[in-house]
Amino acid sequence: MIRSAFASFVITAVLLVLVVGIVLVPIAMSLPDPLAVLDTFVFGPFRNPRHTGNIIEMATPAMMCGLAVAVMFRAGMFNLGVEGAFFLGGLATVATVLLVPLPAFAMAPVGILVGAIVGSSVCVVPGYLRARYEASELVSSLMLNFAALFIGLFVVNYFLRDPAAGAMVSYKIPNDAKLPKLIAGTRIHLGTLIALAACGLGAVYLFMTRAGFEARIVGSNPSFAAHLGLPIRSILLRSQVIGGLIAAGAGGIEMLGLYQRFSWQSLPGNGWTGVVVAILARDNPILLIPAALFLSYLQVGGDLIARNFDVPSEAVGLIQALVLIVVTAQAIMRNPRLLRFVAGSKPATNAAKETKAVEGGVA
Repeated sequence: MIRSAFASFVITAVLLVLVVGIVLVPIAMSLPDPLAVLDTFVFGPFRNPRHTGNIIEMATPAMMCGLAVAVMFRAGMFNLGVEGAFFLGGLATVATVLLVPLPAFAMAPVGILVGAIVGSSVCVVPGYLRARYEASELVSSLMLNFAALFIGLFVVNYFLRDPAAGAMVSYKIPNDAKLPKLIAGTRIHLGTLIALAACGLGAVYLFMTRAGFEARIVGSNPSFAAHLGLPIRSILLRSQVIGGLIAAGAGGIEMLGLYQRFSWQSLPGNGWTGVVVAILARDNPILLIPAALFLSYLQVGGDLIARNFDVPSEAVGLIQALVLIVVTAQAIMRNPRLLRFVAGSKPATNAAKETKAVEGGVA
């Protein structure tokens, strides 16, 4: 299974390289030194330890958000609340370490845990509405992302805001709460090891435990799951809880690893990156690691040419948009339920409907 997924990942990565080349080469040819532009994009991220560190820094939240998406997608749940959970998890983590008196050794773990629990609500609520009332989790999760944003801005403005900062940001995060840096000269922090461990544990959960096996059955064939008598609603909700905890915990790790204050005034975009990473990795937790590193490498290369050459930022945005379109189109075409949703037809996902369909077929 992992070999087939890896082959698909390689094919997709090659396709993305071709797409990037189609956009980047004409841009480079319009500049005085096109070879320098291409050289900077391809090799620039590896010439400076700080730039290489940027790849790993950006890949860390992408891995965890991708894992959250993969866990939910494997159960057949198209919950896009990862973005809001990441934002709210980061806010709740900062609020905990600022407002709750904790010993130094407990600040980071307790803050991340509280952030994970609070932020996971953005994924759990759509999951509950889907399991209980058959409401589309895709729509409700998208709406809740912005509800989480404005709730967070309200909390920052009225409870955490530092009046001496001159902007709508929180008080400084205590040094005792920050995650330690791993490599001098970079911002690579302990969260990278946590993300790698989470991907490994995610693979164990999905492919080596009964709960993960049940989730994959429900996601791949709900009719068969209903025929087996699996508790479909409980399995769906469990996947949302796990995915929400991972995404929100990633927000807390990002805050304590890289930031001095809570300064997000809009959704940071890591959740959307996680969706692309999960699709690129074919929802395989192990392949999330190279997928996140690959997309981060493209991002760093694009930023370097934007800063060092007369390349407009819109061109870099175009490259990112094409990557998103290619990856998302592949996901839609290979997933019948998502394809039906995009086409506007409502799939019969209710457990009773699935059971009835199976019984009718048997009769």
